[in-house]
Amino acid sequence: MELISGTPEIIRAEMDDRVRFADLLGATVPESWPPEEVDQATLEFMALLLEEGPHQAGWWCWYFVLRGEEGQEGVLIGNGGFKGRPSPRGTVEIGYSIHPSFRNHGYATEAVEGLLGWALDHPRVRRVVADTLPSNRASRRVLEKAGFVDTGTRPRRRLMRFALERPDGPDHG
Repeated sequence: MELISGTPEIIRAEMDDRVRFADLLGATVPESWPPEEVDQATLEFMALLLEEGPHQAGWWCWYFVLRGEEGQEGVLIGNGGFKGRPSPRGTVEIGYSIHPSFRNHGYATEAVEGLLGWALDHPRVRRVVADTLPSNRASRRVLEKAGFVDTGTRPRRRLMRFALERPDGPDHG
């Protein structure tokens, strides 16, 4: 699998030009793209943030492309990323989605591990968090396999919060 960091060009193509979007990713895009969780307002928001400058790259949107055999085009199987740059305390929130026809093959775990590797390469990142519905067993399992620990339910939002601390500990630099 290849993780491709979103750019304003890719996101704007996703909104307006499906053929260009597929070309930029070098992948076939499923007919039912985008996922339910992604709408035009979200894409516009991410494009505007990424247009602020290179300091935003990687902190918003990533595309998950499953590469085929040599010479075969890949296929877009999901997306995810972070909800912004690290907080002053070094926390980032991760999110992800796999297209329904590609679920239950380990791709979400692989994508989350790839995103974690990218984020934890940044010394400012001390902690990665993720929220999921208690009823979403598959998402909970992905987070657990990636090393996240359940920190409890967030009562106001009725979500479970998971966290992963930097392996060298939150107080080490």
